[in-house]
Amino acid sequence: MGTATSSPPSKRRTDGGEDDRADFISDLPDEVLGTIVSLLPTKNGCRTQALSRRWRPIWLSAPLNLEADRGFSEQVISKILSGHLGPARRILLTRIRRFPCRHQTDDDGRSNGWLTPRDLANLQELELVHRFDCRRNSLPPSVFRLAPALRVARFGLCHLPPNLAVDFPHLKQLTLHMVTFTQETLTGMLYGCPALESLLLDQNAGVPRLCISSPTLRSIGFCALWYKEVVAGVVNVQEMVIEDAPCLERLLPLNPDYGPATIRVIWAPKLKILGSLSKGTLQLHLRTTVFQKMTAVSLTTRMRTVKVLVLDDFSHGLDQALDFLKCFPCLERLYVTLEIWRKMDNVRKYGSQDYPTECLDLHLKKVALKVYYGEGPEVDFARFFILNAKVLEKMEFGLVGGHDDKWWDNKYRQLQVEYRASRNARIEFKRFSTDAFQDNKKLTHDLSLADPFDISFLDGYVTI
Repeated sequence: MGTATSSPPSKRRTDGGEDDRADFISDLPDEVLGTIVSLLPTKNGCRTQALSRRWRPIWLSAPLNLEADRGFSEQVISKILSGHLGPARRILLTRIRRFPCRHQTDDDGRSNGWLTPRDLANLQELELVHRFDCRRNSLPPSVFRLAPALRVARFGLCHLPPNLAVDFPHLKQLTLHMVTFTQETLTGMLYGCPALESLLLDQNAGVPRLCISSPTLRSIGFCALWYKEVVAGVVNVQEMVIEDAPCLERLLPLNPDYGPATIRVIWAPKLKILGSLSKGTLQLHLRTTVFQKMTAVSLTTRMRTVKVLVLDDFSHGLDQALDFLKCFPCLERLYVTLEIWRKMDNVRKYGSQDYPTECLDLHLKKVALKVYYGEGPEVDFARFFILNAKVLEKMEFGLVGGHDDKWWDNKYRQLQVEYRASRNARIEFKRFSTDAFQDNKKLTHDLSLADPFDISFLDGYVTI
C-alpha cells in the first residue's frame, strides 16, 4: 500500500488570473466566512464582495449586520434589506430622517412593510432612532411584529401610538430614548415582552404619571427630560410608580435633579440597589415610608433587601443620611456625592441612642464620598462612619484639587483613623471624577455587575 501524503494548500486564482498562494482564509467553509463577515461594519462587509469570485456570495448570504446612520440614504438601506439573502442578525439605524419602506400596504392603504417576517425571524438586536428634527414621526407597526429571536431593542426620537401591538417573546433589554408615548403604550409594550429583564426610560414624555408592572423586570433606569422645549406641548413625567415588580432588583433614577418629582414603590420585594436619589425627587414613597426633599417624615416601613444606596448632590447632613440607614437596616454600601458648590448642613438632632445600630454594627461595609474637600461638616460626616461602622472594609474619598504632605497629615488626624471601629477598614483617597456613575446603559442593562456603582474615581493618591 502506498504511503498517504498531504496535499499542498489549494491555489486559487484571482480575477487577475494569478495564483493566490497566500489566500488560506478562502479555504474556510462558507459558514465560517459568513460569521466573520457578519461581524464587520456594513460598508466593510459589502466591500468583501470585491475580493474575488469566491467572496461574492458570502456577504449576501451571511447574517446581516446593518449599521446605518444619516450617511446612508433611504434608497441604499432599502436596497440592502431587499437584496440581502441571508438572515438579519443586527439592524441599527440611527439619525435617519425617514425609515425605508418596501411599499407593502396594510388594509387601510398605509405603507407598513419595510421589515418583513423574514427580516424579523432571526433578528437579535434592533435599534431605530430618528433624526432630531423627526422626533414626532411614528415607527412603522411592522417593527413590532413577531420577532422570536430579538434580545435587545432601542427606539428613539419618535412617537409610539397608544394601540401598539408588540410581540417580542424573548426580548431581554429595552431602551426608549426621547420617545413620546402614553401609559397605554408602555403597558402594551411590557405585556408584549414577557421575558424583559431591563428597561431604560431615557428623557421620554407624554404622560405625567408613569406606572410600571412587570413579573420579569430586574432593572429599571430612568432619566427625566432635560430640555422641556425638546417636545413642545408634551407633558413631562412627574411621577413614577412601581406598582407590581416582584423580581425588581435595581431602581435607578439616573438624573434625579430633573425628576421625577415623585417616586412611589408599592411592591418590589427583591429591591437591592436604589439610586441616585437627590433633591430633585421631592417625594419618595417606599410603601408606607415617606421622604420629602431627602428628609424622612415617616419611617414605618423597613426595606431589608436593599444593599446599595446612592445619594446624589447631597448636602442635607448626617442625620438625613442616618434616616436612610434606618429605612435600609441591611445596607452594605453607601455612595454619597456631595455638592461641589455647597457646604454640608450637618446640624445634629439625634443622640447616640437613635443611631441605626443594626446597619452600623452588622452590615455597612463600604462608604464612598465622591466629592470631598476635607473641611468643616464634611469631616464630621466622614469621621462618624470611621468611628461607628464596626464591619467597615473600605472608605473612599474623591478629592478635589491637589494637596501637599501637610494637608495629608492634617486630614489623617481629623478623621481619627487610628480610632476606627473596624480595624480592617481601609481609607482610600482618590482623585475626583465627574465621569463616575455616568454610563446609564451599563448601569441599567449590565446585570452581571453585582454593584454597578462600584467603580474607581480615576487614579488613587494614597491608601491609609
